[in-house]
Amino acid sequence: MCDRSGNCSNDGVCQLVLRNRTTGMDVVEHHCKAHLVLRVWEVERDDELEVVDATTLQQSSAADEPVGQELHSSNER
Repeated sequence: MCDRSGNCSNDGVCQLVLRNRTTGMDVVEHHCKAHLVLRVWEVERDDELEVVDATTLQQSSAADEPVGQELHSSNER
């Protein structure tokens, strides 16, 4: 489910929500944990995007539905 090529650790799936500062539109991306760190680093250097939320998605044994755990939230910009 990670949208990066190469050797992916696939150690969990993370959902990253980004906001375009020009348009105000949010974009959702999915990455493994290793590539999430890289993507957040890229966004921090981009003047047009900001990180809104990053959540680890985990499979629930009972309902088989993803459950989120908040990793990072940056709404103060």
